[in-house]
Amino acid sequence: MSSPASVIALSSASAALAAVVVFLTYVVVRYSPIVGRIFEEKPMFLPLRVPPIEGGEDATFRTRDGLTLAGTYLKARTPTRAGVVVFCHEYLSNRWSVGPYADHLRDQGFDLFTFDFRNHGESPKDPDYSPLQWVTEHEVYDLQAALAYLRSRPDADPAGVGLFGVSRGGGTALCVAGRDPRVWGVITDGAFPTRGTMLAYIIRWAEIYVGNPVFWKAMPICIFEFLGWSSRIRTEWKLKCRYSDVERGVARLAPRPWLAIHGQKDAYIGVDIARALFDRAGEPKELWIVEGAKHNRCREKNPALYLARVSSFVRRFAPRALPDPPAEGREAGLSAVEFEGIPISPGLGVPVAG
Repeated sequence: MSSPASVIALSSASAALAAVVVFLTYVVVRYSPIVGRIFEEKPMFLPLRVPPIEGGEDATFRTRDGLTLAGTYLKARTPTRAGVVVFCHEYLSNRWSVGPYADHLRDQGFDLFTFDFRNHGESPKDPDYSPLQWVTEHEVYDLQAALAYLRSRPDADPAGVGLFGVSRGGGTALCVAGRDPRVWGVITDGAFPTRGTMLAYIIRWAEIYVGNPVFWKAMPICIFEFLGWSSRIRTEWKLKCRYSDVERGVARLAPRPWLAIHGQKDAYIGVDIARALFDRAGEPKELWIVEGAKHNRCREKNPALYLARVSSFVRRFAPRALPDPPAEGREAGLSAVEFEGIPISPGLGVPVAG
C-alpha cells in the first residue's frame, strides 16, 4: 500500500502535469492561429528580373513527384572546366537571375546550371502547392532532381557540383547539400532557417499580442518553440507541404565549405538570425555581413566587390586547380580588395571567419 506521502507527491505531480497541459493547450488555441497567419503572409519582395542569357543549352528534367522542370546549362568560356555550379534563384524570381550573380564564373572555368523551381518561370505550376518564402520538401525535390539530371549528362563532372542559392534558394541549397556528399561547396546570399526565423518573430511580437510584459518575459524559451512547432504543423496541413529543416542541413555541411552572405540592414531576416544559423555549421565557413545592404541586395552595394568575393571562394574550393585570375578581376575598381583570399573593403562589408 502506498504511503500518504507518496500519494500526495503523485497527486501533486499529476496536478502540475495537468496544469502544464492546460496551459499549453491555451497557448496553442489562443496564439497558434495568429502565428499561422503570419506564416502564410506573402512578403513584399521585389525579385530580380533580367533577360535570358543567350547560347545556353535548354534542358528539362522530372522531379520525384512527376513535374517536368525547365533549366539551362551554360558552359564555361575557358578551354578547360574547373567545375560546375548550380544556381538556385530566390522566391518569385526565375533562372535568369543567375546572370548578375554568377555568370562571371564562366570566365573562370565554371559551367553553370540554372533552373526554375516549380510555380516559377517556365516550370509548370503544381496545382496542389502554393509556394511561399519558406523552404519546403517541394523545393528540395526540385533541386535534387536538377542534380540527378546533371549526373545523367554525358559531360557530368565526377567531382560533383557547387551550389549558389539566394534567399529561399539558399536555404534549399543548404538542405540538399546536407544530404548529398557530392556537393563540394555552398554559397548563400540571404539564406534563412524556418524554425529560427519564426522563433525570432514570435519573441519579437509577443509583447504586441500578449500585452502583459511580465507574463511573456518570464516565459521559458521552450514555450515559444512549442508555439512555433504547433503553428508550423497547422500551416503544413493547410498549405499541403512540409517545411524543410535548414538548421539540420547546415549542421551536416562540414567538411564542405560554406560562404554565407547577409545584409546588415536586412529587415526580414535579422543579422542575429543569420549568425545563429551560421554558428551551427562546422569548418570551413565564412560569414560576410555586408554593411548597409537589405535583404537580397548585398550584390547591389558593390557589384565588383561581391563578384570578387564569390570568385575568391570558388577558386579556393573548386575541385580542380585554376589558372591565374583574369586581369579584369584585378582591374574592376577593387583597389582595396585582394582578389585571392578573403577580400576586405572598409565600409563595404566585414568578412567574419568562423
